[in-house]
Amino acid sequence: MKQTFYAVALAGLGLLATTSASAQKRSCAAVDNLAAQLAADPSMAARRAAIEAQTAAYQANPETAQRGTAITVTIPVVVHVLYNTAAQNISDAQIQSQIAVLNEDYHKLNADYTKTPAAFAGLVADVGVQFVLAKQTPTGAATTGIERKQTTKTSWGTDDAMKRASTGGLDAWNSSKYLNLWVCNLSGGVLGYAQFPGGAAATDGVVILTSAFGKGGSASAPFNLGRTGTHEVGHWLNLNHIWGDDGTACTGTDNVSDTPNQADENYGTPSYPQSSCSNTSDMFMNYMDYVDDAAMYMFSTGQSSRMNALFATGGARAGLLTSVGGTAPGGGGGTTPVSYCASNGSNQGYEWIDLVQLGSINRSSAKEAGGYYNGTATSTTVAAGSSQTIYYSAAFTSTAYTEYFKIYIDWNADGDFTDAGELVASRSGTAATTQSSVFTVPSTAKNGAHRMRVVMSDNSATTSCGTFSYGETEDYTVNVTGGLRTSETEKAALADYKVFPNPTSDVLNLVLPVGRDHSAVQVQVFDVRGAELKQVRYDGSGMLNVSGLRAGVYTLRVTDGGEVVHQRFIKQ
Repeated sequence: MKQTFYAVALAGLGLLATTSASAQKRSCAAVDNLAAQLAADPSMAARRAAIEAQTAAYQANPETAQRGTAITVTIPVVVHVLYNTAAQNISDAQIQSQIAVLNEDYHKLNADYTKTPAAFAGLVADVGVQFVLAKQTPTGAATTGIERKQTTKTSWGTDDAMKRASTGGLDAWNSSKYLNLWVCNLSGGVLGYAQFPGGAAATDGVVILTSAFGKGGSASAPFNLGRTGTHEVGHWLNLNHIWGDDGTACTGTDNVSDTPNQADENYGTPSYPQSSCSNTSDMFMNYMDYVDDAAMYMFSTGQSSRMNALFATGGARAGLLTSVGGTAPGGGGGTTPVSYCASNGSNQGYEWIDLVQLGSINRSSAKEAGGYYNGTATSTTVAAGSSQTIYYSAAFTSTAYTEYFKIYIDWNADGDFTDAGELVASRSGTAATTQSSVFTVPSTAKNGAHRMRVVMSDNSATTSCGTFSYGETEDYTVNVTGGLRTSETEKAALADYKVFPNPTSDVLNLVLPVGRDHSAVQVQVFDVRGAELKQVRYDGSGMLNVSGLRAGVYTLRVTDGGEVVHQRFIKQ
């Protein structure tokens, strides 16, 4: 168990990758950065002490102590890309992959958390924090959440120069409303560094090396799974390194009670148990150790509580609870727009998509950098219930390989392509000839804009999400008209379907229109990211038990024969 004292010297941690003949490793390179921070801002130590006092009070409260999901917050993210070469100008797909990794790791949605040894399995936490690329700038203008700048600088140090336009970088957005991520070519092998709560607002955020950011693209093994971002955002959310950064083994602290005391950092891919400081094993698989990306896959309950304290009353990052930066202009505060998982091919040297044609979408193209093309600004209009033909083809450098095309359209606009009927085409071919598929637009499709995703891969098992080996993904927009979900129809449906009480703390009562068959009703619950919560089930009685959900805003989807109704509710 860790001791419970605070060391101010943890304020500006960084990660250093050093290359040896045997392996590439992480190690700490924080001393110079910390010294510069303290010299420039002598009041920082007092602010850090106040944050620690508020954290201790939060954790001492019996209603919040060790509660890993006490607060749900969606954090708008702005990514500042600084590049000297074209290779450093990372793709939108690589950026989206980093956001996806953060959401998986901070929501315990990462598949590899199941690798946690039995001794620690009960401590794996869902932190309750989620991330979305910003939709509004600080002035309220629409944005993609990504800004780019080409620079003559070939590399950057750890002196925060990349965070200021005056020194060739990009200025931070309001750090009380956004998480600022800077992506650039860091010198000296540095993987990234973060500023703890309490530092200067103008430099608040996280810096990550281009080749350690997200998945695919320029991300390089063994730091190619987005976990440098997870680790550094952990520092930004007030987590220390798990071994405590002490100069003498076994005397340091990470200020978390449920992480075993350990002597020093671990590297590479250790095998359990890895013992030090008289413990059974270090919690080396924790995101705040120094192991490779593939070997880290958990936060502890105590770490989650420590991060949650930042968003409680008086918390240093409580301003993010009311940020509307993640909402499209005019969308209203507190509502997160639909976002989609990343999808891209790692290699386009041999094959790529060279044609997609559906109605007014008609694009011939060469290979795409990063294996992804965002063509959502290009759209076509289709009528609900109509038959459509889509044309597509592959191009090859020389040899024509077998390519598998899968085409998806998110008909219900819920942020995924997994619902029935959303895989509209699935074919393979071994030549550079144009193929076609016919599909019918569902009569129940929601009116408005829908994401269409075209995935071409040499692997038949490739799905709508993730990074695959050879091929590409392209996204477009399909606008549906004439569906059942016209605005007037939706208003009438919502008037007939009643959900109460709203807000609720435990049970939602669902009242159907007269004459509806209860046995035909299907109910689904989605979080603000559009992910379905499988633990919530409807038993046909008219009552839906939501007591297991953490506080937040959710969407209820009711399917009743030909009707599909969505309604938001608040879980207190």
